[in-house]
Amino acid sequence: DPLSGSAPSPANPLQTVSGRPAPLSDAATTADLGTYDDFFMNASIGGSIQSQLTARRVFNGDNMQAYPYTPPTPPVDAATISAENFTFEPGFRFDVEFGYNIYDWLGVSLQSGVIYNAVNQYNLTVSKTGKLYGQDFEAGSYQLSADGELLQVPIQIDGILRWPGATAFKPFIGGGIGAIWQQLDVNNFTYGTSSIQANYCRSAFQFGFNGQLGANYTVAPGVDFYGVFKLLGAFTPRIGNYDFENSYNFALEVGIQSRF
Repeated sequence: DPLSGSAPSPANPLQTVSGRPAPLSDAATTADLGTYDDFFMNASIGGSIQSQLTARRVFNGDNMQAYPYTPPTPPVDAATISAENFTFEPGFRFDVEFGYNIYDWLGVSLQSGVIYNAVNQYNLTVSKTGKLYGQDFEAGSYQLSADGELLQVPIQIDGILRWPGATAFKPFIGGGIGAIWQQLDVNNFTYGTSSIQANYCRSAFQFGFNGQLGANYTVAPGVDFYGVFKLLGAFTPRIGNYDFENSYNFALEVGIQSRF
């Protein structure tokens, strides 16, 4: 009572339902969000888009030959191919990652997963009229619908930089290098009314790189949801009979991360 002349009593500190002081300090907030300087594991899934695979050279039976290219031991009236490429439909990507946070702003990890994209078209340019795959091809460019898939399995070491501080929302950027296993499978393609059996299935390991950009949001101490955009690239991959130009895959994923 201000008229009584007695000094007012000090205000009680803000308390939670449990009766303990609310975590107002940075240290308390950090503890509430869970530590970022320890091990972590995450899993994510999303959609992927594969860039066109454009052939630079092709195996002619003895060695790799630059275009234009005539198939080995052809009939007298064989066609000559001057370009080949494959295009792909949107697919999916699934990743798992295990790592260690050296600091709250810096982590390292080992990442792997599976990327799948179905073949959409087999495209070729014929520079000399003649027979090809048992069919007559006029000189010109062809976009032939095809059935098949490209599988990619990256096994890579990454570095991750995060926004520092005790915040629930943490943007991050990262990248790394390592191996990529790739398998190109082309079952058949259609020319006019004819279905031509390709029966092409080749695989190989390549050197590759990756980059990622995203953000975590803490939903419970040590548990985060996150969204991320990823790029996976391979330098001039050789898959079976083909040497290709650089390959790029783009993916947008959502995932969950556990810090422990």
